[in-house]
Amino acid sequence: MKLIATLLLQRFLLKRLAAISFTIVFSIQLAGCGWTESIFGGEDNSVPPTELEDINSTVKINSVWSKDVGVGLDEAFVELKPAITDSEIFTVDREGQVTSINLDTGSINWQVDLDTTITGGVSHGQGILIVGDNRGELIVLDAEDGSVKWKKELSSVMLSSPLVQDDVLVVRTGDGRIFGLSTENGSQLWVYDRGVPVLTLRGNSSPVIGGRELIFTGFDSGKVVAVGIKHGRLLWEANAAVPRGRSDLERLVDIDGNMILVGRVLYVAAYQGRIVAIDALEGEVLWAKEMSSYAGISADERHIYVTDSDSNIWSVDRVSGDMLWKQDKLAYRKLTAPVSIGEYILVGDFEGYVHIISRIDGEIVGREKIDGDGFHVQPQVYDETIYIYGNGGTLAALRIK
Repeated sequence: MKLIATLLLQRFLLKRLAAISFTIVFSIQLAGCGWTESIFGGEDNSVPPTELEDINSTVKINSVWSKDVGVGLDEAFVELKPAITDSEIFTVDREGQVTSINLDTGSINWQVDLDTTITGGVSHGQGILIVGDNRGELIVLDAEDGSVKWKKELSSVMLSSPLVQDDVLVVRTGDGRIFGLSTENGSQLWVYDRGVPVLTLRGNSSPVIGGRELIFTGFDSGKVVAVGIKHGRLLWEANAAVPRGRSDLERLVDIDGNMILVGRVLYVAAYQGRIVAIDALEGEVLWAKEMSSYAGISADERHIYVTDSDSNIWSVDRVSGDMLWKQDKLAYRKLTAPVSIGEYILVGDFEGYVHIISRIDGEIVGREKIDGDGFHVQPQVYDETIYIYGNGGTLAALRIK
């Protein structure tokens, strides 16, 4: 009886761990051996963030404009990545404020308040904006003025950014499903159901479009799948990570960060797994290297750049998978995924600094504090301008000088 009670208690605790807030789960990713003490009230022996060293700045960050667009992530660390078009950038904050901003001047075109707690989005396509809330409701707005066009109740919350292609809205939900919906009224065209493990990180990678026929999605099991956008049928699956160990915590693998498609090669990084290059047409793993990452990756014409789970930044050869350099002077600073621009890559950290790093050798060549509440969302580049959305709701347009 005692053994049965112990097993039941372990199962209960695992289920509770699966349901705890992202703030606690985020500490699991960063805190190493100290996470149990921080949850249950003991000593927090997590690794402290690396103190910033003085640098010889050879480049500077200039602010083009900066705008307060709401409460930001409101300490929830959800992936509320802005959506960019040729003339506008759209944001949504945790409390449901959706804002359209002029890309060049930073002036606000319009702003609406949805009065709900947002968990995913914002995405743009075919004249609509898409967000998801904590009730599992998908909300679709007119991109011209922010008016609500339609809503649809999903099977679970949306924790990433959906995509739109050829009148199909593709949405990934937290319970392991991918929905294909009509952009006109939300009617369900198809659903692909993968399910989720007992214990996962809170968050999902966003679907990636391949040509006009395929979508690629990473799952909490460490698997990557390709399904047809018109019918939702599985075309192939590949392993970015293979669970190892005896406990559910040791076996926790997850794909939460963004994936990158370059040509016909899909690059994926997994938590407690690997970084892999996958043939996007066949699903064959071309190469794989051991690495743990949940932030995501970026790429240029020759390299991919990865922020690992300890906030080290890596440069990896796209063709061979060889590690070219590692930048560890920002370790444990809760870095965003990197973004590549020109001869540099940029990351934001938990104190609100934006760091400029040489893509040649990984040296830090510039730094500027932009938002005191820090950054979680990956910076974005459009037409040589960097757009970065701070945790506290500041959207900044920056240029490197």
